[in-house]
Amino acid sequence: MEITRRDPVEAARGLARHLFDDALTVVVGGSVLTERRTPTSDLDMVVVTGPRENPYRHSLTWEGWPVEILVHDERTLAAYCADNLARRWPGIPRLIAEGTLVSDPVGLGKRLQTEMRRRLAEGPTAATQAELDAHRYQLTDQLDDLTGADDPAEIAFIACKVLTKTAQLALLSGRRWQGTGKWLLRELRDHDPVLADRLAHSLAAPARLAEVARGVLDDAGGPLRAGYRVADPRVP
Repeated sequence: MEITRRDPVEAARGLARHLFDDALTVVVGGSVLTERRTPTSDLDMVVVTGPRENPYRHSLTWEGWPVEILVHDERTLAAYCADNLARRWPGIPRLIAEGTLVSDPVGLGKRLQTEMRRRLAEGPTAATQAELDAHRYQLTDQLDDLTGADDPAEIAFIACKVLTKTAQLALLSGRRWQGTGKWLLRELRDHDPVLADRLAHSLAAPARLAEVARGVLDDAGGPLRAGYRVADPRVP
């Protein structure tokens, strides 16, 4: 039987009143508020409370909606957003910037949205040469594995790594935000829709995938193996 669910914003507003009536601000966002919504889309929410010992993530179901809630105070939210942006992964900042405020009694949500929109519009920091070299080296190694493999099962797993690393390198060298899963594809489509389409349709054809990956690798400076050296900060 099909579940009849309330509008996602109204459902989120009801949940905020029920569980977080003293919150400083509550934001709902993500794919559920866009044309990308699917039957399995969830309500992604950020809740900012007064000072707390630790932030936490809470998964639940509310009025038929799967819900993912991130609960922070202002200090921890600022730290998490700074970390996301530094890693070029704009998950929480984008949720805040593009989401809908369902509770904002002190105006904190509006201030956060203004700040996150400004920061996202600036784009990520440019990649360092060390970052580009690391991605080039990893993709070079993965392409060698793909070329030399003859086990269909191994090829399938290697191809997944090559596809992901190729997309990451294209975004890094293009000074674009990164993503994971579906968001990696969405970021790549925004950056280079032709490349995104070629990659998405080459996963089952290793030779074609290798050709696409080598093109991205060449644009980023070419294969890198001989002479590559990096200090390992880990101590056993």
